[in-house]
Amino acid sequence: MKRLQNILLFGLLFIGAFQGYAQPFTLNKAIQPVELKLLADTRTGHEGELGIAYFNRLKDSVMYHYVTGHDLYNFVDVLVTSVDGTPLKVSLAKDNWEVVQAQQNTVNARDGVANFKIRTWGSFGIKIEPEQPNNSIYTIAVVASPERKTYLGSAFRSINEDEMTSSGEASPSEAAGTSDDGGGANYLLYIALGVALLVIGVLAGKLMGRKGKGTTVILVLLSLVPLSSFGQDGGAVLTMEEFENWKKQQNSKHAMVMSQLAALESERKAVDKAVMDLDKTIATIRKQWDNVKLLYDAYNNGLGKCISSTPPAQAPSIPSICTDLSLDDNGYISEEEDQECAECFLEARKEFNNIRYQFEKLATIYKCTKDFSNAAISFGDDVSGFTPSGVGGLAWQTQRRNIEKSVTELEQAYDKKYGEFLQSLADAMMELNICEAKYGVEDWYDRFGYMYFEFMKDKYQRKD
Repeated sequence: MKRLQNILLFGLLFIGAFQGYAQPFTLNKAIQPVELKLLADTRTGHEGELGIAYFNRLKDSVMYHYVTGHDLYNFVDVLVTSVDGTPLKVSLAKDNWEVVQAQQNTVNARDGVANFKIRTWGSFGIKIEPEQPNNSIYTIAVVASPERKTYLGSAFRSINEDEMTSSGEASPSEAAGTSDDGGGANYLLYIALGVALLVIGVLAGKLMGRKGKGTTVILVLLSLVPLSSFGQDGGAVLTMEEFENWKKQQNSKHAMVMSQLAALESERKAVDKAVMDLDKTIATIRKQWDNVKLLYDAYNNGLGKCISSTPPAQAPSIPSICTDLSLDDNGYISEEEDQECAECFLEARKEFNNIRYQFEKLATIYKCTKDFSNAAISFGDDVSGFTPSGVGGLAWQTQRRNIEKSVTELEQAYDKKYGEFLQSLADAMMELNICEAKYGVEDWYDRFGYMYFEFMKDKYQRKD
């Protein structure tokens, strides 16, 4: 058990190291973004929700922040407003602060609040630009829904009468085996992926010891490492529970924030009004989370191009005797319609649906990671040509080969986890096969299930 705990601990550490590379990067060391880490909403009735409220003053012409703590299946709202109505241009960035993924101005926003609705994996940046810095107070609230795993829909349809019996031609299946991988296995993927990108960063860092004409290349490589680690603390941060209590002036947080912001008496009422307006907006947002069918229309597919919100094209429908099991908002099975049927199918269907979304997450992490790695190589290739006498180019070629080796290790990590997920999928489908047989469907896997298994096998196999 201790060994497993250590694995999980290191897994989480590597996740942190890996996700850090998804933050916007820059060559400008003057940019010191403030981290806004989403925290669990501990209030009763808000289980699974995340959020943070942040207050600061417009001290510079551009204010930089980056958001962490959310995951692929959260729906995220970013709310930005100024207390005194100062117009703010608000931009979201993913890989580079200069590449704007989404942009709004509070002048044109409803109630003066810029509201971005997004889905994304990994951290992202929020850049706020006033027309001129005037030291007025602004606030950022970021809230995230509980995880919603619904977009893949159901893989099953009602079986027809003439599909109940077998033709007798199918042979016994040997597709399934046993697996004791357990929930901790998922972290092994993240460890491997994290190590791969960590190696890429370390390889660039090792070049710091070299002096001379290759320095330009070194600086460009280091630009791929986010500068958030140099970020300075600033402003006041509240959890959603503190935000709730503070707006009611029920604890010392209200006085603390006002003191930290050095709020004038004339500003206090404006701050309180802005908080109340934000609270109403957040309440409206939370009601929207309940309408799962509209979520994917309302929220952007993601910052970047590595997130999907649609079922895989041409996925086959699997005939089943028990199709009344419905999915809840988290992708689990509700037992409302046929208790007897659900009793047999429940756990196998849970595992079946869970592994479908694990495959999706695996593919998303891999694509996002490869995109970043490709960007690193492209940067090095472009800049190495500008170094005098080609010395920087020679240094870069050596490091390029090392990065390519790390990418190969990343691909191997994907292939390993892909194989483990296939085994888990086969295991779950064999359990379903037993249940189908119990209710009169002969050779369900050999006649129907294997087609879906083969589809998943081809769909998520690496193509590069």
